[in-house]
Amino acid sequence: MKHFPHILFRFSVKTAATQRERETMTRLFDDSSLATAAHILAHGPLSRADTARDLELSPATLTRLVRPLMKSGMITEVRSGVSKTGMGRPTQLLAVPPDQHAFIGVNLTGTMIHCVRTDANARILSREAVPVESHAPEDCLHQLCAVIRRQIGNQDDSQLEGIGISLGGKIDSSRIKENRFLGWQNVDLHSITHEINSSSHPDIEFVNDVTGLTMLEQWFGLGRKCEDFVVATIGAGIGNGMVHNLRAVRSPLSGLGTTSHIPLAGAHGVCQYGHVGCANGALTLPAVLSRAQTGRAITNSDSAPTSAEELINLADYGDKSCRRAIIEFTENLAIYVQTVASAALVLDVVLDGEGVCLLESRWADNFDKHLKSYGRPNDPRIRVHRRSGSFDRWAQGAAVAAIVKWLIRTTGSTKW
Repeated sequence: MKHFPHILFRFSVKTAATQRERETMTRLFDDSSLATAAHILAHGPLSRADTARDLELSPATLTRLVRPLMKSGMITEVRSGVSKTGMGRPTQLLAVPPDQHAFIGVNLTGTMIHCVRTDANARILSREAVPVESHAPEDCLHQLCAVIRRQIGNQDDSQLEGIGISLGGKIDSSRIKENRFLGWQNVDLHSITHEINSSSHPDIEFVNDVTGLTMLEQWFGLGRKCEDFVVATIGAGIGNGMVHNLRAVRSPLSGLGTTSHIPLAGAHGVCQYGHVGCANGALTLPAVLSRAQTGRAITNSDSAPTSAEELINLADYGDKSCRRAIIEFTENLAIYVQTVASAALVLDVVLDGEGVCLLESRWADNFDKHLKSYGRPNDPRIRVHRRSGSFDRWAQGAAVAAIVKWLIRTTGSTKW
């Protein structure tokens, strides 16, 4: 397996102060300046003593590394504080000033363009969402550029450091190999770079949407306290990313959604390729809604349910087809989570995507029960971390890709 060369990599050691807890630290690479900036961004504000201890640096080496970063303005000394050990005198803390740098993240789906402007900590400053007017590549990309230009024009563009754009499918540099939601094959996004750069000159990074979401968790989410985990997304499609030793794993299969076609015990749905009982035919929202619609069609002439919210409401009002669809979804999702986590050798799974809202239904209370349905009695229990499923998070993930590219450029790194 390979790893993303631009993703922060940390390892754990046991400290003398606590034998039960593990602290994550940054493993140094050839470019120590980049490792230092990345650690301060993800964990700051930090005292110099804490930074040196985390990075296993001498105070003199840390000073040498921090000096040019402070000169460039990437790192500043902020409010006075104390070391995280609670010992010693108050001291100035090192931080990447988030409000002095801005980034734009865009997520393009088959129906919507979601755009956010963030600071250097991926906190959302403004947002916009507009329906996709056309799937024709030229028209769609032109609309995408218009949304980005509005975000640039509404703010001080002197702070804009980069733009990240994410969408589903396999991405090679700026070329989309395939995106089934838009019906694209071999579409080059280079025109976006030309059109946007002609006005503001920001760096533009293209990234698979699940990869971007994994980066968001790795840098500013679960990755701050957990070394190894899987990100699983449930919605119009099924996707997953994996983080090992706090480094996001990549492979030639990234962006292809290969786990979406693994067989699930007890699943009976049919996917677009004719597979019976695979994850795509059992867990995607279209598949779950279709199961409920099929049952209701025997006695009802409407096409309900057409959304997750309507599915939950109908189940609550007594519709047995909708209840059964949610129950089956929950059991199948528990088996999927077990399978993916076990194959990745992790105990922590982040669940995201618009389909996660089904777990809030009272008809989904069997999820925890089935989470160990195929495990041995004494195996450690999988920990599931549910996220909101908001499309703003996908756009945030795209912004994180831009933040990482900015770090590499600003530190002058050529090797990570």
